[in-house]
Amino acid sequence: MQKITDLCTNLSNPGKPGAYTFSKVVYAAPNLDYSSNPDLNQYYVYHNPTEGFATRRIDISNIAELGFGVDWSFDSTQVPINGHIRIPVGDEPFPLVVFAHGNHDPLENSTPGYIYLCELLASHGMIAATIDVNFLNGGNFGENDARAIVHLEHLKQFRLWNAQAGHPLEGKVDMSRVMIVGHSRGGEAVGHASLFNSMESVQFDPELAPVPLDGSLGLGPYGFDIRAAVAIAPTDGQYVPVTGPTKVRDNYLIIHGSRDGDVFTFEGYKTYDRSHTVDLANPTQPARGFKSLLWIHGANHNHFNSVWQQESVKTIEREDQEQIAKVYISALGMSVLQDKQEFLELLRNYAVGIEAAWLPNNVNLVSQFQDSHRLFVQHFEESQTSLEVSKPVVGTVKTLEINAKKLSFEGQQPTDHLYQETQGLRLRWTGGDGSYRIKLDPQTLDTKAFKFLALRVGQSTEPNNQIGEDQDFTIEVHDKAKGSCFPASSINRLIYPDKVALGFPNEGEEESTFSRTVMQTLRIPLKGLQEDGIDINNLTEIKLSFNIVPSGTLYLDELQLTN
Repeated sequence: MQKITDLCTNLSNPGKPGAYTFSKVVYAAPNLDYSSNPDLNQYYVYHNPTEGFATRRIDISNIAELGFGVDWSFDSTQVPINGHIRIPVGDEPFPLVVFAHGNHDPLENSTPGYIYLCELLASHGMIAATIDVNFLNGGNFGENDARAIVHLEHLKQFRLWNAQAGHPLEGKVDMSRVMIVGHSRGGEAVGHASLFNSMESVQFDPELAPVPLDGSLGLGPYGFDIRAAVAIAPTDGQYVPVTGPTKVRDNYLIIHGSRDGDVFTFEGYKTYDRSHTVDLANPTQPARGFKSLLWIHGANHNHFNSVWQQESVKTIEREDQEQIAKVYISALGMSVLQDKQEFLELLRNYAVGIEAAWLPNNVNLVSQFQDSHRLFVQHFEESQTSLEVSKPVVGTVKTLEINAKKLSFEGQQPTDHLYQETQGLRLRWTGGDGSYRIKLDPQTLDTKAFKFLALRVGQSTEPNNQIGEDQDFTIEVHDKAKGSCFPASSINRLIYPDKVALGFPNEGEEESTFSRTVMQTLRIPLKGLQEDGIDINNLTEIKLSFNIVPSGTLYLDELQLTN
């Protein structure tokens, strides 16, 4: 079975500048005056917005209070709409991408930290803005839900400009093609924005009345055509809607680093798992969108923002971290905003970017992808603890000389290194002769609408995995007459988790370390199985044989047919 990594070799690197020149704009609410507080000198840039780009103020007092400890020149009833834009030169309507930062020292303006991404996207024909949410930094109440509303209000500002006769952006913003990006708490907030975007009112607090988002009190209406939400190193659950934890409604990409010194738990893994999950009452129903995840060994929290400082833990170079962000966010923008679907191959498999030399080859990566169109063979979300084939697929599960146990991956022992919001399977073996076998009724497994057999699987730092080494096993796929057999490593690597030191031990003490198990999606092309002589319309068995590495522990989830 050959790796399918040559699908983008004829495409240009999405992380390099494109053909468009662009103009630079500062937009801001009128009559701002930060000069009364000399500590806010970084905000003087908003005193004089670019001609024609004066904006509004909004009232978020029903949602949040401003960050304490800073003498802002406005209160929560008069929050300004400030930001920076890069606008491609041309007459056509351009798609819109809007970035939002997270929590940081409010005396340092975090907003310019994504201009490097805005300029890349503008060079590829996208209007890109980075917005001011600094007034919510520091101690406050109602922070992350307010971040979501502020993000949506900036989208509203572009809609107003697009419809304003004589404005420099009149008719130039394609509001049917929008992408939102957030970092840290701003990364959590894009998920809330994805949810609030379709609502006419939100009850932000169970003890308070709902806040209308229909324009009657100045906020909304929204209803934007958000093609994708991107969360960079996001928090999760700092705000929880009264209806329960947020599930992202749009196409979703999450990027996180293994050496994040702030959100070190990788809380966004839970957001990822909650989004576009299986509907147990209707398991064949397609999801609203796809979701993709990139885990970067050695990346930290701050270096996604160009003005944030170095963290204390040793990390990869800032240049490499920024390059990875540029490649992924640009590729996603091209695919969902410009209909260049071929760039989605990168999100399906990071190895495409390595082979095309788009990504640094000295950085270990892990990626996951789930298409909106999928049929689960096993999703493990059934309530029982026995190993079952997931309905409507019919089959049986057998194990041989292997410990296979269904577990919750919700960040509790014995799976605290996973920190997910799903159920899955732990597989342990010794001796090199174990197997996990799924016998299938081929009449219940309609493969005609799918292109791949996929599963996500990853190793841990448990003692029977060899430190620093990739894990491997054999995958077998059978029809009634024959089988195709190949190592998992021929599809993608199963990398040993990055172990991060937690501090400086006292003399005589062993250094404490921390790691996360993040599973890799293995996507097995059905076309490749056909080339091996397998009748993919009559699959009878999927078998995982643990006969390559003598012992190990792997975690398995979501075996599915997909595109």
